[in-house]
Amino acid sequence: MSTTTRWRAILFPLGRIALVVLLVGGAVYATELTVKALEGVLSLGGAVPALYYLAYLLAGVLVAYFVYRAYMHLVEKRALIELSGSGATKELGTGMLVGFALVAAIVGILWMLGLYRVAGVGAWTAVFAVLANDGAGAFVEEILFRGVVFRISEEKLGTWIALAISALLFALLHLTSPHATATSVIVVGLEGGVLLSAAYVLTRRLWLAIGIHFAWDFTQDYVFGLTNGGLLRGHLSGPALLSGGINGIEGSILALGLCLAVSAYLLVRAAGKGRMVRPFWRRARDPIKADPGRGVRSGSVAP
Repeated sequence: MSTTTRWRAILFPLGRIALVVLLVGGAVYATELTVKALEGVLSLGGAVPALYYLAYLLAGVLVAYFVYRAYMHLVEKRALIELSGSGATKELGTGMLVGFALVAAIVGILWMLGLYRVAGVGAWTAVFAVLANDGAGAFVEEILFRGVVFRISEEKLGTWIALAISALLFALLHLTSPHATATSVIVVGLEGGVLLSAAYVLTRRLWLAIGIHFAWDFTQDYVFGLTNGGLLRGHLSGPALLSGGINGIEGSILALGLCLAVSAYLLVRAAGKGRMVRPFWRRARDPIKADPGRGVRSGSVAP
């Protein structure tokens, strides 16, 4: 393979990634600004704020879905397999159970070690804001990170390199946190970047990853009150390596260990189903016909 061909194979996917991120991200951002500007009207002057949060959730999800779908139809010219409705409820529900179980296990261990305690009770009505923010955030972010960045990277570079890119990107994004440390950035990058990508690799769809992402955030924010505005007001203490310190449980080695264990399980299952993708230079030497029903392009699935 010539050097020119290699560069085209790398640069063309980068252009597609940039295009979709710009289209989806820009459309969702503009929609959020519009909905926020209409907050008073949508919440009937503040009398029914739940209506505003419902509008915020639906607007963000629907705009992201239809813009991404339009891109698929016009540019990639294929069906939106990763967000098809068949089996979506089961995968979404399973993902939510996994996300909830992971956070509950981490917080439970910290509670038994005396590192987590309930400092108070918040208002139950906070659920509307948390559902809207976490629901829209999980859906949009999974389209961008898994549906766009990971999927397109994996098509050319293979599953393992795409996983490394996903972890690195997740880590770099968390550098913007005011309390980020080298340890917390590495831990968060490995947790989110690998776990959620592994969920996509196994199913070749986004629903499982969306469910895990949403439940992880919602359980932290509302159920255990590890951020402001939850049903409970939780407090973490003790060694930052265990509790995560000011970064919350996402900076804890307990979270890292559990998330990597689940990630390994998902990837082993994916490998057993033949859903691991090989880099393009290996496929060029030894082409293999992939099963189109798996949502992977022809010749990309590892033996």
